[in-house]
Amino acid sequence: MVTALTKISAVALRLLLKPDHWKYSSYEYCPSCNRKSIIVYSYDGQRHISEITSTWESGSDFKKLVIKRENYFCHYCNANYRIRANAESVLRLLGMTSSGILFDKLRDDTGFHVYETAAYNIFRSTRIKKLPNYTVSEFFDNSDYGNYVNGIRNENLECLTFPDRTFDIVINCDVLEHVSDLNKALSEIKRVLKPGGFHVFTLPVDHKLPKTRERAKVVNGTIEHLLGPVMHGDSIRRQGVLAFRDFGSDVLQYASRDGFECREHTYLIDNQYVTSVYYAQKM
Repeated sequence: MVTALTKISAVALRLLLKPDHWKYSSYEYCPSCNRKSIIVYSYDGQRHISEITSTWESGSDFKKLVIKRENYFCHYCNANYRIRANAESVLRLLGMTSSGILFDKLRDDTGFHVYETAAYNIFRSTRIKKLPNYTVSEFFDNSDYGNYVNGIRNENLECLTFPDRTFDIVINCDVLEHVSDLNKALSEIKRVLKPGGFHVFTLPVDHKLPKTRERAKVVNGTIEHLLGPVMHGDSIRRQGVLAFRDFGSDVLQYASRDGFECREHTYLIDNQYVTSVYYAQKM
């Protein structure tokens, strides 16, 4: 307890010393790293996201929501609001109250498998990284799928290399707007899920956009732009990653498939909507 209070005091002191960079938001449980943490709002993050979204064709209200969902960082693991919401939704669907319980399940039940389409982006516990049945991957377009690049498995959501019915949970976070063929990606995710398994994911959704609009498509291996190219921030590609579509208020219908109905958990700050986490269960 003394150690925890000392850490909190140290964080509070840093906040006081750099008020132009961040402000205290709350002290709460972080499901990404499985600990009580100080949550901070980053002014640097706000400026960064404002710069990224400045060229987007979306309205100002949507851009303000993007800033919120990409902010409110856990001081320990740096997970933002969207990432922590994604983690919380996974736990909720599994009937778990903490990611510590998820770790215990993975450790004790080797037949239970989770696949995250990013390298430990949602659940950031160092203990989870040691478990063989928590699989992660990234997308490297210049390497064979199923191989490893710098120790990270390379996978393409449109043609996954895993066998049928491998995973109990598939997690992705702001990915589906970047796949060229959404039908293939959702079909592949459904294929590798066990019956009853969940696909849990986030999307940037502009609810003032009545219908999802396609921005680009791939024709004979070449990207054909239907609208001006829009790049989203990306942790691997410094130049960003192309958005193939803008999801609109029809997102639940647009992302649903036969036997794979899309539903949502909504997340609020001070009773104000910030983001949603979407999920579909394989029937």
